[in-house]
Amino acid sequence: MKRVFVTDITGDAIKISGNDAHHLARSLRAKRGDKLTAVDGTGNSAVIELIDFDKTTIMARRVSEIQKVISDRKIILADCLPKQNRFDNIIEKATELGVDGIEPLISERTIARPKDKLERWRRIAKESAEQCARDTIPTIGDIRTLDDWLAEISPLNSNTLLLFCWECERDTTVREVLSTVGDKNIFVLIGPEGGFTEREVLAIKSAGGISVTLGKRVLKTDTAAISVLAMINYESMN
Repeated sequence: MKRVFVTDITGDAIKISGNDAHHLARSLRAKRGDKLTAVDGTGNSAVIELIDFDKTTIMARRVSEIQKVISDRKIILADCLPKQNRFDNIIEKATELGVDGIEPLISERTIARPKDKLERWRRIAKESAEQCARDTIPTIGDIRTLDDWLAEISPLNSNTLLLFCWECERDTTVREVLSTVGDKNIFVLIGPEGGFTEREVLAIKSAGGISVTLGKRVLKTDTAAISVLAMINYESMN
């Protein structure tokens, strides 16, 4: 069943407007009487029936009870920004792989300094969530420094794990750590091109971070992010 994100599904009448209405009417060829799954981005969903169209708005009515998806744990990807527009791809794939939030960070070796990207990134997350039939849209945090982000999450509570990929780690694998994690929330921290500095590694470890290896090869930041999230997904299914 086709899906659409809406602001509120608690009432009987549902309003779809803007780009969502245009996409349904023009791209998906929706028509009166079609039934869709409406989701509000926070885990609530319900079946709706389209009843009226005009140039900018589609009206629908809710025809099912509201369902709530409850996740056992949260997965947050904190990624030092790569060059060019590769962060777009990271957001798209991370959304498909089920992250609950994405934090764009600037570290000492980060080259990219994007401006006015948040609206674009949040649109990509929303479109990716629609494409992969998610009930939630990952949050996209404000751009901030690695040090500021570490200060925000410290001290880690007993129900949260911080993994960071480090090319100098040789022994501890992602799988080994995940085998002991249970239902803990997971922060996945990915460095920039050039990796973390020695000072940053010490700061991350002081914040409770556990360094992990992704093998003998040095992966690009976007490949590393997708690899770790895929591993978490795989271990969650076993």
